[in-house]
Amino acid sequence: MKISKLVKGMVFAGGILCAVRGLDDRLETTHYIIESPELPVAFDGFRIVQVSDFHASSIPGIIDEVRAEDPDIIVSTGDLVHDRGPYEPGVRLIDRLMSIAPVYTVTGNHDLRRTDYKKFQKDLDRTGAITLHDDTIILTHDGAEIALSGIEDPFSEDGQTIEQNINMSLDKLVDFDGYHIVLFHRANHMDMLKNHGFNLILSGHMHGGQIRLPNGRGVCAPKSSWGSGSPMFFPKYFAGHYRHKDTDMIVNRGIGNPMIVPRIFNRPELTVIILKHTP
Repeated sequence: MKISKLVKGMVFAGGILCAVRGLDDRLETTHYIIESPELPVAFDGFRIVQVSDFHASSIPGIIDEVRAEDPDIIVSTGDLVHDRGPYEPGVRLIDRLMSIAPVYTVTGNHDLRRTDYKKFQKDLDRTGAITLHDDTIILTHDGAEIALSGIEDPFSEDGQTIEQNINMSLDKLVDFDGYHIVLFHRANHMDMLKNHGFNLILSGHMHGGQIRLPNGRGVCAPKSSWGSGSPMFFPKYFAGHYRHKDTDMIVNRGIGNPMIVPRIFNRPELTVIILKHTP
């Protein structure tokens, strides 16, 4: 009888501990060192802070965390705001980040779904941040150059239309003979980009799999990706660092949570990418 009570107590305590760890919503910062011989020596040590899928949330300490990383640039890879509700928290975040470093953004599906998207974009532009709508800009440092491109979200729920929109976006980007970084919201469509010779692709959208197993494997894909040929469960790209030939791909787990289901074993994430030149 005593053993039975002990076992029940241990199970109960284990369940409480698992729930506490699983629902931990403290901001987590993940660092990646990305090496490439194509990176100019002048950009060795260049630091990029990536935020994604903010969904106009409130995340205590995010500004201090970003500032402590001393970034050269900050990028936002889509869904800065949600399709409903006020967008001002997202604009305020970017405005505050602009006091730390230049900010570059791309659209996400929730951004474009807003009925007041044009007004939101105008207010975002007033912060001084640059939204890349199928654009390429050149970043310079000590006389060296790298390219930074942004792909517009292929706003559709139809898989064929999404592919067409992505291909049209790719055709608009400037060819660059050198190190090339691309910002693209929908990581579930990374396979369409990975053979185009880009050196680094930064994405979001997958929310880390929303529910993650204790080993880190993401379980669920966002509902907006279900009709586009992506699996509903255990998506291929959900979080972390992937590599295909000479292309590195980073998928940010995101910050906000627009879903009814809580983030489980899936803390909000800030990613820091440190570029390294290799001979």
